[in-house]
Amino acid sequence: MRLPVKAGRRIACCGHHKTNAALALAAAATAVLVSNGAQAQQASSVVLYGLLDTGIEYISHAGPDGGVLRMSSGNLAGSRWGLRGKEDLGGGLSAVFVLESGYNSDSGTSGQGGRLFGRQAYVGLQGHWGGITLGRQNNTLYDLFVPFDPTRYASYGVLPQDPHFAGRADNAIKYTGKFGGLTVTGLYSSGYDATVANGSEVPGSFRIGQEMGAGASYTIGKLSAVLAYDQRRGTASATQGRIERRYAAGMLWSSGPFSAMAGYRFLQGTIATPSLRAHLYWVGAAYQFTPAFALRGGVYRTDRRDSPDDAISYAVSAVYNLSKRTELYANASFMDNRGASVLGVANAGPGGGAGVDQTGVVLGVRHVF
Repeated sequence: MRLPVKAGRRIACCGHHKTNAALALAAAATAVLVSNGAQAQQASSVVLYGLLDTGIEYISHAGPDGGVLRMSSGNLAGSRWGLRGKEDLGGGLSAVFVLESGYNSDSGTSGQGGRLFGRQAYVGLQGHWGGITLGRQNNTLYDLFVPFDPTRYASYGVLPQDPHFAGRADNAIKYTGKFGGLTVTGLYSSGYDATVANGSEVPGSFRIGQEMGAGASYTIGKLSAVLAYDQRRGTASATQGRIERRYAAGMLWSSGPFSAMAGYRFLQGTIATPSLRAHLYWVGAAYQFTPAFALRGGVYRTDRRDSPDDAISYAVSAVYNLSKRTELYANASFMDNRGASVLGVANAGPGGGAGVDQTGVVLGVRHVF
């Protein structure tokens, strides 16, 4: 009788050990899976992000019948949504990508000429030496000059004077490197506007739609400086010989809640006729009165050489943060057109006609997610 009991005890004891071993094995496997999952999550990430910016805007002299009261999108920054990803490849090397779609939040339509990812669409590699990316990308002026514009690329500011400061290029290869306070960038596009029929990457015509640019910014203490160059050619066989060159520089001084900035751009030649030479100057300041409230303002002047068709604009922007992601804003601007100048207060118009002054005011809300 003891043998069966002892045998039974041995069997029970053996089963207990097997159960413990199985549990330990399962726990170890779970730990490995969790660890690998955590490492994979740390090594690779995809982020969904975006913002909505919509306001109620009044613009005087918007057409032959007078002013316009309208809802407008992108008054502080262009409405957008996007995906940003990064994968750690080891050895300090990472794969990166961005797919960013611009849209008009007042109507729900796509921006940037109806492109699906009209703001940016690129993939590349990034390391300690910098990054190389391929696709549709911001030009060098866009990458470098946002902090040097008093209204930081709001629809009232430097962009009505020269929209190319927020330009983008299709079919572009770009290098960007950040080394302490120094940022350097260079771009080459074999065809900056792929929506133009036979306007880029035409066999045997390497100059059609070509764009190239380079620039650098440097910050030391309270002072920052920037220099940039951008050049592009016409997007047709007949205009590929026309070159549009921009030379730009800026200064930024910041101390506590106060900052002051100034900038200059020289434009030589245009793709459209007639060709011109034009200077653009601006100066402005910003003050953070409280953690929630900031005021920014600037004066911008375009001076065309050998022409009376000049323009001066005055812009101010007040922003109040309701939270970290939601803010209210009020922007105002006055455009003083001289000669036959047709600039409007807002980026992308509408203008009031040759020599017609214009006033714009917009109140809105921006939400970031």
